[in-house]
Amino acid sequence: MSDALPDHSLAESLGSGFLHVTGIGSRLARRAADEEQLDSVDATMLSDLDREFHERGEEAVPGLDLASVTKVDPAFTPDAFLLIARDAFRVLQDAHTEGAPALDADIASAEVTTASVVDGRERAVVRFGIIGSTSVTQDWTFERDPSVDTSHDDEDHEVADGGWLVAHCGWRLMGIAATA
Repeated sequence: MSDALPDHSLAESLGSGFLHVTGIGSRLARRAADEEQLDSVDATMLSDLDREFHERGEEAVPGLDLASVTKVDPAFTPDAFLLIARDAFRVLQDAHTEGAPALDADIASAEVTTASVVDGRERAVVRFGIIGSTSVTQDWTFERDPSVDTSHDDEDHEVADGGWLVAHCGWRLMGIAATA
């Protein structure tokens, strides 16, 4: 005795017809296409972030003297500070703050150009090469009071209080200036 498989062609035909008549089939196809597009955007974003953080070139201008800063903050390195500066860039970009980089902008290059201690406060300047609808180069000046414990604020990453406060290790963005 052989087991015959049931003929599902009529059921499949009716099911297919039902999906077509109700429009569910085309909506499912659009949803699948949208998901593919989101996957593509995600892959591009991950690739861009990888390039931005791992292939960034120089961390600081050659010959930058860090002695005054490392005296008050032994953990300061240009590489670690660039992560803070890039984070500030993204926070301001997402906040749509006046003077912030446009949403279509991306960091082409970043390097610490100055690191010093002024009146007991650490000061660092990052030169960003920014590409977007137009390409610009800007110097972003950050300050931090090394005597203040900001660990409770570091999770907030807020833009607030009349300046740009990016609560990341206490660094405050003091200004953005176009370079000549």
